[in-house]
Amino acid sequence: MPGGAAGLASPGRVPADDYAAAVQLLRMSCCGSSWVGVERAHCCHRTGGCGGVFDDAALWDAHRSGGICADPRDLGLVPTKNGIWLRALEDASGH
Repeated sequence: MPGGAAGLASPGRVPADDYAAAVQLLRMSCCGSSWVGVERAHCCHRTGGCGGVFDDAALWDAHRSGGICADPRDLGLVPTKNGIWLRALEDASGH
């Protein structure tokens, strides 16, 4: 019987419908920026923010200390080609 006993998927295989649902990405946009992923954190112009998009909520919190937006570069963050601010990677020497 295809797919194993009683039509169940074989161990280690994900049915095509489940796989498509598992890799679905959400595209978000606001303030002229677009990004993919629900873990991103956006600092919205409509609430007095800078419009930046950060890799996660911890980075957003760090840039918005005291209710004022800090320049992400001053926090050692680096932008992706799409403008999402990330933690900088250490170089091979550990710096």
